[in-house]
Amino acid sequence: MLARTLALLMVLTVAPLGGCKGNKDPDASSADELPPLQLTDTTPDLLLTWVDERGGTHTETAIAGIPGGSRQQVRVITKEAGHGALFYVADLEQKGDDGTYVVRTMKRTEWEQIIAERRAAYRAKHAPKPPPVATVSPKPDGPEPPKPADIAGVEVVIYGASWCKPCHDAADYLRRKGVRVTEYDIEKQPQRAREMQKKLRDAGMTGGSIPVIDVGGIVLRGFNPSRLDRALAEAGKSGTDM
Repeated sequence: MLARTLALLMVLTVAPLGGCKGNKDPDASSADELPPLQLTDTTPDLLLTWVDERGGTHTETAIAGIPGGSRQQVRVITKEAGHGALFYVADLEQKGDDGTYVVRTMKRTEWEQIIAERRAAYRAKHAPKPPPVATVSPKPDGPEPPKPADIAGVEVVIYGASWCKPCHDAADYLRRKGVRVTEYDIEKQPQRAREMQKKLRDAGMTGGSIPVIDVGGIVLRGFNPSRLDRALAEAGKSGTDM
C-alpha cells in the first residue's frame, strides 16, 4: 500500500513538469515585438514614411522633414529592422526629456489598414458630384500617346514599395507600352531611397509620395497616365534628336 501511494505521488509531481516543458515557447512573448529603438532627432540611416490626409504615403530620411499634422504615426525603417512583417511606428508628437520619441512595434497589416481607412475617409468626404451627361464627347487634352517606335530606347526607373498599388499600376502601364522598366523597393534598398531623394532634390522637389518615376531623366511623382505619356514623348523625342 505504501509503495503504491509513493508511486502515485511521483506521477502527480512529474507529469505537470513534463507537459509544460514541451508547450512553452521562450520566444512567444517577443514574437510580435522588435527590439527597443532609441529614436532621436539625430538617429542616422533612417527611412521614414508618413501618411497625408488623402492616404498618400511620403518618404523622408530626417525627422525634421515630417510636416505637422502627420507626425503621430510615422513608419521607421533602420538598417537592422523594419523591412519585414513587423516594423517600428513612432509618435513624433511625444518626445521624452531624454530626447527620445515614443516608438512601438506594428504589424504590416495594421499599417496597411491605417492607410486604407484614411483613403476611404478622404474619398467619402470629398466625393465629387457626378458630372452632367455630355451630348458630345470632347477630344482628350494633351498630346497623343507616344508610339512604340518613339519610346523604344527610353528607360524608366520606378522607386516604390511592395505594398504600393500605384507603383505596380505604373509598371504594368509602361510595360504594356513596351517600355523597359526597372523597379526598386526603397524599403528593402535604402541606397535606392537615398538615390530617389537626390533625384527629387535635383528636380526641385522634396519628400513626396511614391511612386517616384524617372523617365529618361524626367522625374515624376505619383502615377498619372497622361503626365507619364507626355514624359515618354519628350524623352523619346530627346533620344531621337541625339
